[in-house]
Amino acid sequence: MLQSFTKKYTDLSTEDEFAFIFYCDVCDKAWKSVPIPFSQRERKSFFKKLFGVYTSLWNAEHKDAFERANREGMLHFNRCTVCNRWVCDDDFSEEENCCAYCCQRNGSIK
Repeated sequence: MLQSFTKKYTDLSTEDEFAFIFYCDVCDKAWKSVPIPFSQRERKSFFKKLFGVYTSLWNAEHKDAFERANREGMLHFNRCTVCNRWVCDDDFSEEENCCAYCCQRNGSIK
C-alpha cells in the first residue's frame, strides 16, 4: 500500500496517466500533482494481451509517480513542529512554526 505524507489523499490515476490529490491535515485544502503519462499508453492494446507484463509495468510506474508526487507535495504544505501534521499555508503560523490547531491550543494567535 502506498504511504502518503498527508493523512488523506486521492488517487486519480487511469490507464493513461498517474495523478494524485493530497489534502491539508487540518482543513482538507487540496493540492493536485501534475499528471504523469504512462509510458506504454500508446501501446496498451498490445501490452494488455500480455496482461502480466502490462500490469507489472503499470504498477511500477504508478508507484514511482506516487513517490514523485509525494515528494513534490511536501513542498506545498508545512509540517507542524508540535503535532507533525502537514498543513496548507492558511493553517500554518510561520512565527509559531506550528499549525493553527496547535497555536490555538497553546494560546497563540495566528
